[in-house]
Amino acid sequence: MFTSTIVQPHPGRHVMPSSSQELRMIDEPYPLLLRVSLALALVGGFGLGLTLLLSFVLRVPLPLSVGALIQAHGQVQALGFVALFVIAVGSRLIPRFHGAQLQHGWMVSTGGLTLAAGVGLRAVSQPLPPSAARSAMLILSGFLTLGGVLLALFAFGATVRRGTPAREREPVILPITMAVSLMSLLLLNVVASFVLAGGSMTVPAMLNEAILHFELWGFASTMILAIARHTWPSLLLLRPSRSSLMRRSLVLWAVGSLGVPIAWLLAPEGSALRAIPALSQAAGVLLYAAALRLFERPGRVSLIPLVTDDGRTWLRIAVGFLVAASAINVAAAVPALVGSSYPLTELSAARHALAQGFVVPVIVFMGARILPGYAPRMMAHPNRLAVLMGILFVGALLRAGGEFAGGYSEGWGAVVGLGAALTTVAFAVFAFELWQTTQPNRADS
Repeated sequence: MFTSTIVQPHPGRHVMPSSSQELRMIDEPYPLLLRVSLALALVGGFGLGLTLLLSFVLRVPLPLSVGALIQAHGQVQALGFVALFVIAVGSRLIPRFHGAQLQHGWMVSTGGLTLAAGVGLRAVSQPLPPSAARSAMLILSGFLTLGGVLLALFAFGATVRRGTPAREREPVILPITMAVSLMSLLLLNVVASFVLAGGSMTVPAMLNEAILHFELWGFASTMILAIARHTWPSLLLLRPSRSSLMRRSLVLWAVGSLGVPIAWLLAPEGSALRAIPALSQAAGVLLYAAALRLFERPGRVSLIPLVTDDGRTWLRIAVGFLVAASAINVAAAVPALVGSSYPLTELSAARHALAQGFVVPVIVFMGARILPGYAPRMMAHPNRLAVLMGILFVGALLRAGGEFAGGYSEGWGAVVGLGAALTTVAFAVFAFELWQTTQPNRADS
């Protein structure tokens, strides 16, 4: 990955890296941005989330606004970890998919670091008491996040234009869903930053829910579904996909991915209109699994069952969590079913079923199959990956299931806390091992 000249330092003298070495580091975004995304996830994502949850369970008050900390935690996870992780891995995969070299690597790195700065600034400034400095930091954070993503996308666009056209055209509905979701969440995030700058400690609930749905469902999960339809059939030895059913499923998924946040923004509070796109999204998930034939018998017997058969089981469980998350979203969209026009714990359960039961396990599994350095290590130690996936799924079940069944009430709060702790430990192990494989002076794998 990196090539550098080894310089023997003079005893007692500190040798500064050369400008060419520094330039090379910024030109190679993968290790740099991957490490930043993992650090943000561990500190502001899983770490802050576990701290907040333990404060609820143990009834320990925090010195800052809890609502502000919860929203900051969500943005660090969705933008600071997931979006930055996607940019980092995309800097490796996009050139390979399109048969081209990465163009303007420094621009991808700069865009990713700008995004990280914006997310970090939001996390630091939102819980502070209202002031002119806080307002300025919040507005700046919104534009840094928007500008950072656009800068990285510009570089990726240049890479795609230099490459060769793909043999199989992607259904247009997938890139449209991702693009609309991404731009919508970035623009709404800027709107949210101005709302916060006006003196509010938290983003209005409806706006916040719209942003989160665009982030987790419209962008992150749609990207996973796009990658899955290309890679899972060969990786898991699935039978040929049902193309016509796949197209229908993606249309239904798009209606839910875009329709739910639109309903959050435009439908009157307490309206059940959100149930229509939520139901569409749930139907899309079921049809997608049927079209991909994930739950059918494989096309042939695997010669390496530890790689193929175990992976098929894990991804079936992950998609099961996606189905559960979409079903909870449908229930949460009908006030009569949950007894509230804003069912906080049910919505949180759906988000954690999606993020911790689907998105994170798929990231860990796919990383163990395709990421340089990390994939060979996990292929050599399949039992280690099996333990890691098992802990992630148990943690997600306890976290999301506990929230949906009893929220943070006595007894159930301990279940939710245990689930969060298990997920945090498992992710920390994943992050530590992945971090070790992204040494800046490692040879490319």
